[in-house]
Amino acid sequence: MANCYKAKLCSAILIANAAMGYSVSVHAAKFDFHGDMNNRFQAYSNQRDWFDGAGSTGKRKRLKDDGETENYGELKYRFWFEAATDNNEVRGVYATEIGGLKYGEGAGGDFSGDGTNVQTRWAYVDLGVPSDLDQRIKVGLQPISVEKHLWQETATAVMFAGPMNASWDYQLLWGRGDSSNEDNEVNEDSPADDGFDGADNFAINIDGNLSSNLKVGGFVLYQINDQISEGAVGIIDSVDYEIKKIADNSKYDIANVGGTFKYSTPTTSGNLFINGTAIYQTGTIEGVNFTPLSGATNPIDSYDLGAYFLRGDMGLDFGATTLTYTLWYSSGDDNSADDKFDAFIATDVDMNESMIFQENFTDSDYFAETPYLLDKGYLMNKLQLDHKLSSQVTVSGMAIYNSLADDVTLGDGSQDKSLGFEFGGRLSYKPYNSLEIAVEAAYLVAGDAMDAFEEASIQDGNADEDIIHVAGRIRYKF
Repeated sequence: MANCYKAKLCSAILIANAAMGYSVSVHAAKFDFHGDMNNRFQAYSNQRDWFDGAGSTGKRKRLKDDGETENYGELKYRFWFEAATDNNEVRGVYATEIGGLKYGEGAGGDFSGDGTNVQTRWAYVDLGVPSDLDQRIKVGLQPISVEKHLWQETATAVMFAGPMNASWDYQLLWGRGDSSNEDNEVNEDSPADDGFDGADNFAINIDGNLSSNLKVGGFVLYQINDQISEGAVGIIDSVDYEIKKIADNSKYDIANVGGTFKYSTPTTSGNLFINGTAIYQTGTIEGVNFTPLSGATNPIDSYDLGAYFLRGDMGLDFGATTLTYTLWYSSGDDNSADDKFDAFIATDVDMNESMIFQENFTDSDYFAETPYLLDKGYLMNKLQLDHKLSSQVTVSGMAIYNSLADDVTLGDGSQDKSLGFEFGGRLSYKPYNSLEIAVEAAYLVAGDAMDAFEEASIQDGNADEDIIHVAGRIRYKF
């Protein structure tokens, strides 16, 4: 009986230590518990439907004359457990997520709080090669990063990564993003699984230091999929123009090739930095019809893809201040009725450079998560200033000129691509190292291309509605 009591007591101590974020060793194993507890508050928006999160690259809901205002609280919590051997030979990781759960929402945020709202975020094993523990193999549901504008999210994968020498690192990846329609026995149009016919992704990344001032990288992402159902044609929609949205009912063969660099050097004014990214895409997408923002669905079901993405950042760090200029261009499509996709297409990403057009503090509610809008690409000119007032307080200000890469048709039949000027700012206060209290605000002076997103009654070829966003968050990370 005493032994049973002691066993229970040891188990309780172990669980308590893990829950408080400590690392303990029992039977040559280490246990860690981490968390990211993010409470976000939409204080005000004059256009509720603009930020509804329903589409990944844009929205069909229109800007309204005297649009409805919005304010709400929302939480997104992530917790992850790690169990590893003392010398880190093997590490197991399991992560959960709650969110985005709005205050008062019926899935567990209302009275009494009961609800089913816990998701699995990660579940993978990370093991070292026995002859060299710096060479790692990860298997399972894990965070993926090929390139942040192309594919950076969670997926089931097998990954090999490690150093090639003192200056160069590599990453090899096979990831399967979807196989829900791989064996179409219901439709009797496909035999049992005969190999790599789901949404399979093969990637290689090479990154290294050419000098103490210059880092470079290159990557290739090859993507294949064959999940077309006989007698049925899928849809690729301009408001969901993303690979993950068509993977369950399409056939594609796509190659992505890209490179990056980061250069920095001290100057008399401060530390100068210049960063760059370039990506080119080519291939075919079949088994889908294309639906534009406005106009008829394209009946063609086979398209040639040829698209590109370019980004450059140049800035200066001087003292407690950083000044950064960003220019990026995602190619767009100027003819939704032909058999070509000229618009850059991401696999699965979460971008947050613009508070109006991309994710912001309330990152479950946004206009687009991608580095482009619809199938029309994106041109961003952004100037940002960040300044640390103290070790606890940081302020930021930004001015952005937003434009589509290709024109959209407006209410009067004319065409335009200017989305307007966006002005925004953030204030971050950290009373403790692990706790942030922050606010942000942005205002869009709408350009005439915004007429394409307005409700029909006010579409007249001119922008009629500016957009306001004000939000805050209380975030605890450990």
